[in-house]
Amino acid sequence: MAQHQRKNQTLLSGALILVASTIIVKLISAIYKIPITNYIGGIGMGYYSTAYKIYLPIWSISMAGLPIAVSKMIAENMALGKYNNVKSIFKVSLRAFIVTGAGGTLLLAAVAYPYVKYVAKAPEALPVILCIAPAIFICCIMSAYRGYYEGMRNMIPTAISQITESIVKLVCGLGLTYLAIRYCADHNITQPEIRYPIEASAAIMGVTLGTLGSQIYLWIKMKKDGYGFTEEELFLAPKADSNKEILHTLIKLAIPILLTSLISNISMLIDAATVQNRLAVAVANGESIIRQMYPMIPKGTEKLNVYLYGCFDVDETLRNMVPQITLTLGVSSLPALAQYWAVNDRKNIRISIESVLRICMLISLPAGAGMAVLAQPILNLLYGTSQPDIPFMCKDILIIFGVTLCFYALSSPVTTLLQAIGKAKVPLISFGAACVIKIVLNYILVGMPQFNIKGAAYSTVACYAISVLVNLFYLFKYTKVKFNFISLLLKPVIATVFCGAAAWGSFQLLSRIESIPEKIATLAAIVAAVVAYTIMLLLLKALSKEDVLMLPAGEKIAKVLEKLRVLG
Repeated sequence: MAQHQRKNQTLLSGALILVASTIIVKLISAIYKIPITNYIGGIGMGYYSTAYKIYLPIWSISMAGLPIAVSKMIAENMALGKYNNVKSIFKVSLRAFIVTGAGGTLLLAAVAYPYVKYVAKAPEALPVILCIAPAIFICCIMSAYRGYYEGMRNMIPTAISQITESIVKLVCGLGLTYLAIRYCADHNITQPEIRYPIEASAAIMGVTLGTLGSQIYLWIKMKKDGYGFTEEELFLAPKADSNKEILHTLIKLAIPILLTSLISNISMLIDAATVQNRLAVAVANGESIIRQMYPMIPKGTEKLNVYLYGCFDVDETLRNMVPQITLTLGVSSLPALAQYWAVNDRKNIRISIESVLRICMLISLPAGAGMAVLAQPILNLLYGTSQPDIPFMCKDILIIFGVTLCFYALSSPVTTLLQAIGKAKVPLISFGAACVIKIVLNYILVGMPQFNIKGAAYSTVACYAISVLVNLFYLFKYTKVKFNFISLLLKPVIATVFCGAAAWGSFQLLSRIESIPEKIATLAAIVAAVVAYTIMLLLLKALSKEDVLMLPAGEKIAKVLEKLRVLG
C-alpha cells in the first residue's frame, strides 16, 4: 500500500492534492474571516492583526528550515532504500521540533507585553497574543509529521490535516466569538479598549484549537498506519545512522533555509512595527487629509491608525489565496527536483522547473487580473452588507496586489526550487536586500498622509518583485534551463488580457441592468472570465504534454487533448 502511494504521487499529482486542500482551506478561511470581520469590525481586526503579525514570524523562526530538511532527507533515503534511516529521521526531527516549539511559545509570551506597549502601541492586544501563543508549540510538532509524509511523496495526510485544522478553527473561532459578543452584551461591556480585545481573543483562539485538532489527526494517522513501509523492508534495509549523525545532517541542511527565514521574519517584525508607527505619524500629521480621502470611515473612530492597519489585512484572504496554492507546487517539487539534480537528470530538471513556473503564471495572472478589475464589486459582495466602509477602504489595496500578484505567487516556489538544487544562499541574499528596501519604502510612504496604508502595499509589491526577479535569474543560470518566453510568459499574458476584459466588460454590462443585483453581476462576471480564460488557454495551447503526463491518469488525458490538438 505504502509503495503504491509512493509510486503514484508525481510532482503535479502531489501538488494537485495540496492545491485541492489549499482551495478548501482558503474557502473555509474566507467563511471564517468574513463573519469574524463583520462581528468585531475594523478595530477588533486591528487587535487580531497585531497579534497575528507578531505570532507569524516567531512561529516561522521556531521551525524554519526543519520541515524542508526533513522532507529532503527522507526523500533521499527512501530513494536509496534506507528505511531504518527514514524512521530515525522522523524520531530525531520530532524531538527537535518539540524543543523549538516550546522555545517559540515561551519567546512569544515573553515579548508580548513589550511588543504591544512599545512597538504596536496597542497594549489592549496583549490577551489576544497570549491566546495564540500555544499554537506555535502545536504547529512545530505537527510540521514534523507533515514534513515526514511530504518527503515520502504522500501529500494526502498533509492535505487532510490542513482541512481538519481549518474546520476546527472555523467552528471554534466563530462559536467562541459569538459567545464573547454575547458576554459583552449581557454584562454591558461597551468600552472599546475592553470589548474589542475580548472579542478578538475569542476569535484567535480558533487558530490555536485548529492546530490542536490537526495534530490529533496526524498522531492517530501515524499510530494506525505506521511509517509507510513494511517490516520486511525494514529488515532488509541498512542499519540506521546514529541519532547524532542524523541531527548533524538535519541541522546542516536547515541552516541556510533557517537564515533565510530568520532574515525574512525579523524584517517582518520590523515591517509591522514600521507600518504601525508610521501610520501613527501619518494620522498625527494629517488626520484631516486621511479622513477626506476616506469619507466612509465610521464616525467616532478614534484609533484611526489601528483602524487603517486592520483594513490592510481585511482582504488578506483574497490576496493570499493564490500564493498559498502556488506554494504547494514548491512543496511537491522539492523532493523530486532534489533527486533529479543529484543524478543530473537534465530532462526532468527542465520539465520540473518549467512546469512549476508555467502553472504558477497560468494561475496567478488571471486571478490577479480578476482581483484588479473587480476589486470593488468583490469587496461589496463579501463585506458590503454589514460593513459598508470596508470595500471603499480596501479597494485600492486589492487593485495594487491584483496587478502584481504574479510576483507574490512566484516567491515561495522559486525559493523552494533554489533550495532543492542546493542554492539556498541566493534567496537568503535577494530577499534580505528586498526586505531592506521594503522597510525604507514603508518609512517614507506610510508616514505620508496622502499614501498612509497604501504605502505598505506599494512597498510589499516592490519587495517581492525584486526578490523574485533576482531569484529567477540565478535559477536559470545555475540549472542552465533556458527561459521559454512564449510558454512561460507570452501565452499566459495573452490569455489573461482576454480574461480581464471578459470580467470587466460583463460586469459593466450586467450592472447597468436594474433587474440584476450587483452580487449576481459580480458572480456572473467571474464565471465569464473563467470561461474566456479557459477558451484562450486551449486556443493558445498553453499547457505542454509534459505537464499533463505528470497528472494522475496523465497518459489518458494527454491522448484526449492531443486528439483535440490543444497541447503545446
